[in-house]
Amino acid sequence: MKKTLNKIIVIYIISLTLIILSPVAMTICGSFGITLTEITIDMSGYVDFWIWKPLYFNAFLRSLFIAILTTVGNLIISVPASYFFAKISFPGKTSLFMLYIILMVMPFQVTLLPQYIAAKSLHIYDTLFSLILPGIFATFSVFLITQNMKTMSDDIIEAASLDTSNPLKIIYYVIIPSVRPGIICSAILVFSEMWSQVAEPLVMIESENKYPLAVLLNSNITFNLYELATIVIFLLPPILLFLIFNDDVLEGMSKYNLK
Repeated sequence: MKKTLNKIIVIYIISLTLIILSPVAMTICGSFGITLTEITIDMSGYVDFWIWKPLYFNAFLRSLFIAILTTVGNLIISVPASYFFAKISFPGKTSLFMLYIILMVMPFQVTLLPQYIAAKSLHIYDTLFSLILPGIFATFSVFLITQNMKTMSDDIIEAASLDTSNPLKIIYYVIIPSVRPGIICSAILVFSEMWSQVAEPLVMIESENKYPLAVLLNSNITFNLYELATIVIFLLPPILLFLIFNDDVLEGMSKYNLK
């Protein structure tokens, strides 16, 4: 009975996986001109993307710029903040961290209007920085990295404090190597979030020639070879990052200490 149940579960998981992956497989095949009635390899969609038709390629570069700059800036802010939340005692720490959690779970629609008003006030509306700046100060990375840092032994930090009293040196030489999986996991999640943004750019950016790739792919497309090839290329960066840092992502997500 147990073996039969295990087989049913395996068949169910495989079937569900095939159903989920089938649209991706169809898109990949379609980007090469492969159909159910004709199996031919046509690379014209990819050639158009990289060489002849710059619309999606330029948007791809804008998406990379937004995602990379936001990820780097977010880590610069989040790692020191996480260190102080995890290892330094100061008045109001618990309340402030709870505020971070509240902001993290709050629907983005609630904060979109304040971000719009702030972008107008800072004169960055209709620029890529209207997307980058809010992403840099996103709170999820602080939460995730803080939970990873809480698993560190305080003895390691105390030993490092004997050599230097500079907290930045302790963070760089001791903390970052110790919580590397959590930092990488956070970086990939931030990158993926910024890479796939649609609603925020539609509100914060007015000029269509400044839209990131995710927005253009959510407009009216006809699913020709050029557009199907663009969709496949759009899928690659987050997938490749996850495959390269798979172990770090899983370890970083597993090190939760919610005490």
